[in-house]
Amino acid sequence: MTTGPKGSLKKRVFSAGAWSVAQLTTNYTFRLASNLVMTRLLVPEAFGIMALISAILAAFTLFSDIGLARSVIRDPDGEDPHYLRVAWTVQVVRSFYVMAGVLLSALGVWLLAPSLAPVGTIYADERLPGLLALVSLAPLLQGLSSTNRFVAQRKFKNARLFATALCTQISAISMQITLALIWPTVWALLFGLLTRYVVGGFLSHIVFEGPTMRFRWDKAIVSRLWKFGKFLMASSSLTFAANYADRFILASLLGSGGFGLYAISQIWSEAAKTLVNRLATQVGFPAIGEVIRTRPNEVARLFKRFQRIIDLYCVLAFLALYLFGPYLIDILYSTEYSEAGNYLSLMSLALLTIRFETINTLILNLGNSKFMMLVSGIRAASMLIFLPLGYNILGVPGAILAVGLNPLSSFPYTFQLIRPVLGTSYTVWQAVWVVATIATASLAYATY
Repeated sequence: MTTGPKGSLKKRVFSAGAWSVAQLTTNYTFRLASNLVMTRLLVPEAFGIMALISAILAAFTLFSDIGLARSVIRDPDGEDPHYLRVAWTVQVVRSFYVMAGVLLSALGVWLLAPSLAPVGTIYADERLPGLLALVSLAPLLQGLSSTNRFVAQRKFKNARLFATALCTQISAISMQITLALIWPTVWALLFGLLTRYVVGGFLSHIVFEGPTMRFRWDKAIVSRLWKFGKFLMASSSLTFAANYADRFILASLLGSGGFGLYAISQIWSEAAKTLVNRLATQVGFPAIGEVIRTRPNEVARLFKRFQRIIDLYCVLAFLALYLFGPYLIDILYSTEYSEAGNYLSLMSLALLTIRFETINTLILNLGNSKFMMLVSGIRAASMLIFLPLGYNILGVPGAILAVGLNPLSSFPYTFQLIRPVLGTSYTVWQAVWVVATIATASLAYATY
């Protein structure tokens, strides 16, 4: 039996938001600090290899994603023990499919790369098949994690999420630095990644309140999960193309060292963008979900207040990265990484487009999961067209601009959906933001 939430929504949202910011700040402080250490122990191509491996892992993860976390957060029975155990069973079954996909990709690289991979690129690295085979354990370890962690998000218990993430990260970083000191190769990065999944999975079963996980199957619950998640799975597959195509395409166009520099700059860019995603998923999505369930007439007002905070952050983060990104890279890294600073300056434009993710989250919370599939499809098609085109015309800067501006491609469709919910005047303001972002991108390239 579940109990009602304690405290006002405003108080719980601010508390959850504070913990999410603390978690993200701590996470990236440790991550970036460890990155600085690892760049002094490993050569740039090691980071390029790991970026490609992470992209392949993400591909199979997204191809099978049916939005279990979102289902638990928004479903009226999301705190019921039987529901959580069925969701966990589905999660474990899914993890075996992801594991099999990664193993097949390792086999494919082993068989085809010697004859097809461009010489000097990441694909031609003879270590790649073995690394992929080992990283296939990651989805299985993640699949065994308790679904009680989703309930913690639903109930704004972000302090526990913070503590778990911190312990997990410290363990992973300690492992990779220790191994790199003894064995300075890309394998140190991989074992650090696996450590994160082992520790995180273990802690999820002992830190978060809820039932002990057991295998349970219920056709009615599975049907509900599938009904909501089927469009999300299609959406996630297309999201992969929209969000990770740059890794796969540039890995074949740039040398292993050049792709490593691109990966380094992405680490800093992602640090800024992840805060928006974290607030949207761990604070905005649960909060809007509760408002929809309890007082739907206030959805528009509360969302606009939340969006104003996000917009202010995005503008400030963009200015900081654009103006100071190159200096940051020059100060913290050796001269062989200096070009990453120029890449980072252009990547900052993505901060002006990531703010649209909160609008997508609003529409998804209203139950329109088909919407996300169509948005992801539009973005995937745009990425596959404009990324190669941008690279062929403008080189790496053109590719970076195509990646950063890609979320704008779905706005005409989103425009039609948010107008009934948020009003015409607010929707027009979103169009003004789009035009201003494109103008800013043109100026940024002209001064590159």
